[in-house]
Amino acid sequence: MSSQWIKCIATHGNIRGVALEASELIQELVNLHGVKGDVAQALGESVLGALMFASYCKPGERVNLNIRSSAFIAQSLTDAYPDGTVRGYVVEREFKPGQVDTTANFGPWGDGLLSVLRTKTGERERPYIGTVPLVTGYLAKDLTFYWLQSEQVPSAVGIAVKVDGDKVIAAGGFLVQAMPGATAEELLEIEQHINEIQSLAGRLTTDSDPVRLLSQIFQSTAFILLEEKPLRFQCQCSLERVERALTLVGVTELQDMLETQNGASVRCDFCTKQYIFDAKRLAQLIAMVSAPPSPGSSDN
Repeated sequence: MSSQWIKCIATHGNIRGVALEASELIQELVNLHGVKGDVAQALGESVLGALMFASYCKPGERVNLNIRSSAFIAQSLTDAYPDGTVRGYVVEREFKPGQVDTTANFGPWGDGLLSVLRTKTGERERPYIGTVPLVTGYLAKDLTFYWLQSEQVPSAVGIAVKVDGDKVIAAGGFLVQAMPGATAEELLEIEQHINEIQSLAGRLTTDSDPVRLLSQIFQSTAFILLEEKPLRFQCQCSLERVERALTLVGVTELQDMLETQNGASVRCDFCTKQYIFDAKRLAQLIAMVSAPPSPGSSDN
């Protein structure tokens, strides 16, 4: 089954849900970054989490999920969009000999901070950012805490990524959220159905169909399917964006690159693409940065 999300809403409009199947997508990212085992699982979990946020964004919005952790993953950065595209990477922590493990009372993500940045492309609106601590070290539970604490939306989150070495066996999850008008009885019923799923990873291994997962969660609560969207990896980097980033480094740093390296090399962390700038192009960028602003170029 190709990677996709499927969104639904209860017929009364008071509970909404999205289920994701993303094994192929996560496998592509695992292959791209050359990770395996727990690192591959962490990458998959963060990508699924970001996609859950993006599934309820409006066109033109972007979600950045930034997780800073005390565990083996020092940081995870993921960008996701409402069209189902996503990119992400993780930074592994290098533990020093004798370093104290502070994650004993936490799940695999350890303690740290979880931040969600929402921006609108092409608009100068102030971005929204919400930050909460990692209270359990289990990403699904900490995302549940985020939605309640930062956005006051009661939610249930399930995330499962099962890997064997560098092979993704299953990757998927669900997000169910209470909307205005949801009764305590309805939410309790949904919660009971979720609790009946003993192992989400095991279930996805045998049946990864998002529709059947939603049916198992909602059961006697009638719902309407709203959207089925394919999920795919897509990086937003480009030569023009990298050049703009280089111009922000400053003349002194660029001049040092020219003198010591006879050029510059920039690698995109999201897609691993390498951008090479020879001495001639780097000198042109230095000239652009050094040039005085032209008359009438101010914002006044």
